[in-house]
Amino acid sequence: MKYLLLLSIMILSGCSVATPPYEATVANAQVLKNSDVKPLSVGDFKTDKKLNSISLRASSLNSSVGNSFGDYLTEALTTELKLAQVWSGVSNTVVSGELLKNDVDVSGFSVGTGIISVQFKVKKGDQLVFDKMITANNEFESSFIGSIAIPNGQMSYVDLVQNLVKALFLDPEFIKAVS
Repeated sequence: MKYLLLLSIMILSGCSVATPPYEATVANAQVLKNSDVKPLSVGDFKTDKKLNSISLRASSLNSSVGNSFGDYLTEALTTELKLAQVWSGVSNTVVSGELLKNDVDVSGFSVGTGIISVQFKVKKGDQLVFDKMITANNEFESSFIGSIAIPNGQMSYVDLVQNLVKALFLDPEFIKAVS
């Protein structure tokens, strides 16, 4: 039995896991509904190759959407804008950007952390009307035991991106740019 447990830990610790599907939040959508936001489109989010895999001890966390965490962020924003009923695939107001930091740390024995920073840009036609770095953090329960810490880190990624989207939607300069 002891060997079976050791084998399963070794197998689990050496694998690659994907982010959970993004879930839009009513709170984020409500922020936009309470503002005078015009319909928006979501463009691409550039991602440096080194930010496309997050180390969770001996495992790696990869985006479940497209080929990058930038694709995951594009999907997250699109999902949030659709829930708020302000998404338009043909709008000339486009939100895009570049992922600058992207990490989940499960090395703590009781607390894990996440950080994400994105340089957001909003263009209306050819005119750049918003260009700002937004950062979000989160904390979650971690463990000395990898079979607890790794899934908790994996699941925390959705919360991290939700926090980022919330910070963007609460930014008065962003709201002004998209209204």
